[in-house]
Parts: sequence; C-alpha cells; structure tokens
Amino acid sequence: GFRSTDDYYDTFKAFLFYCPQGDSPPVILPKIGGSGAAIFDYARGGPQFGADGLLIGPPLVPVMGGLSGPDPNKGEGDLSQAKSRLGLSYACRPDGKDSIFGDDKKATVVEIEVFTCPAIRDMY
Repeated sequence: GFRSTDDYYDTFKAFLFYCPQGDSPPVILPKIGGSGAAIFDYARGGPQFGADGLLIGPPLVPVMGGLSGPDPNKGEGDLSQAKSRLGLSYACRPDGKDSIFGDDKKATVVEIEVFTCPAIRDMY
C-alpha cells in the first residue's frame, strides 16, 4: 500500500472509474454505504478500494492488524493480478455488471496510471 499501515481510511471522496470502449466519457463509480473502509493500505498488497471493489495485488494471507500480532513474513500479493466485486463498497456499473472489468471478476494488470490531487492529504 501507499503508507503500508495495515489499516484503512474512511472518505466519501473515493471513487472508481472505467473508460468504456469508443468515444464514451469515463464512468465514475462512487463510494456507497457510508464513508467507512474506502481505501485499504496493506503492507503486503497493492491498492485496495473497499473490501472488494478493486484489489490490485491482494495479500495472499490474512492481514492480522496491529492488535492481533505481527503478520506472517510471507504472503505478498502479485501486483500483476487484480480482482473486483462491485455493489458493497462502490456502486455497480450502469450496465448492471458487478465488476469494474465487465464480465470478468479478475484481470491481469498491464499498465497503471496514477492520478493524484494536490489536496490528497485532506482525504486521510
């Protein structure tokens, strides 16, 4: 994760988006169900939006958290793998599909573009 705190952050400002094929504009999928657990920051995994909205390189073993003791020394996620399930933390697609990848729940990451905001500190 970005800070590797093994914790999560609450915010209503988080969202996912995808770009449909053709000339259609990007489609924004807002955070739903309250601000809780919008962004997870696990040391052994990549970016994670919600519990299951979009996970890039999900950890291969459970994250224990500081109160449960140290995490295992192994189990880092594969940052070339991603999975998605929409509808709990982030809105489903307008076409009714419950994965940001469309019909597929999993995808191989080929390229990542990072968009940031000058006020990113305010999100945390």
